[in-house]
Amino acid sequence: MPTTIKDVAARAGVSPATVSRVLNDRPGISPQTRERVLQAAQELNYTPSVAARSLATARTYNIGYVGYKYGAGPPTDLRSSNATPGILEGIDEELTRRGYHLLTTYVDKEMVRGLDVPNMVRQGRVDGLILNGPAIRPRFILHLRNMGLPVVLVDNLLNETAIDCVLCDNEGGAYQATKHLLEHNHERIVFLSGPADWLSSRERAVGYRRALQEAGLEPRVVFMPSTTVDTGRDGILTALEEYPDLTAVMAVNDATAVGAIQACQQAGRAVPDEIAVVGFDDEPWAQLHIPSLTTVRICWYEIGIQAARRVVDLIERDNQVPIQMRLAVELVIRQSCGCPVTTD
Repeated sequence: MPTTIKDVAARAGVSPATVSRVLNDRPGISPQTRERVLQAAQELNYTPSVAARSLATARTYNIGYVGYKYGAGPPTDLRSSNATPGILEGIDEELTRRGYHLLTTYVDKEMVRGLDVPNMVRQGRVDGLILNGPAIRPRFILHLRNMGLPVVLVDNLLNETAIDCVLCDNEGGAYQATKHLLEHNHERIVFLSGPADWLSSRERAVGYRRALQEAGLEPRVVFMPSTTVDTGRDGILTALEEYPDLTAVMAVNDATAVGAIQACQQAGRAVPDEIAVVGFDDEPWAQLHIPSLTTVRICWYEIGIQAARRVVDLIERDNQVPIQMRLAVELVIRQSCGCPVTTD
């Protein structure tokens, strides 16, 4: 019969509640009692490996993932969060391999603005954090890091402070996509950009501008307050007002590309016959959209693996120099740019 918490309590001469507090590394237990409970649990072979390591090292062996909520709607409307498909799977696989568990939470604009620390951090339930998304502001990031936790950023970095981050080749991907539109003989290409201070928006704009500069063309940029289907709809309507002769759109992500396609169709502008559209991310639904979406593929699964690997390294190895890691991207050609149907 397996050893129970009551067996450990009897051996240590304490209550089961005290054993639970010790095994969960809760405060309010004297060092002598804590040591007695640990010894009893060890003798009875009761303590799970993670709890045993926690008692021995004062670690929780939990890593916190913090995403950003962009709106109040459900995930299916493509706007509620940036829990990018694949990234959580990659993080969880690597953490499991290293003996850690994954806890997830999300913050919104008000929480970030008010420096509202997630409960998992406030309660001391994590050893490190992975923060995902360009909308998580520098002040909030530094506030968390100054609490003594190792922090790794995904799809974000700080301009003035060296910090570990895992990114994709935003500039190179946008450059490839814009060059593809130029090869289709498009010269009036609009870039639908997110906020100018978001890393992905800035870097993708650089790639777009570089491709146009090489072709001797002037950039046409429309800024949006966020990067959702709704802002994509509004953004393309603004673009059509400012640049009525546009023939192609380089969207900062897939959600805004879909919004742009919807608005074009409602305005009687056929995609891709009249206006070609290219996105960025290659969300799982991109190939199912009508027309199927030409986009830039990011390997979020590998980004998740690398982010998890780095945060564990920061926990287990002291005095490391911050690392900025960039993963390659791939242009995926489908129908929305005017190309024939292909198989991914």
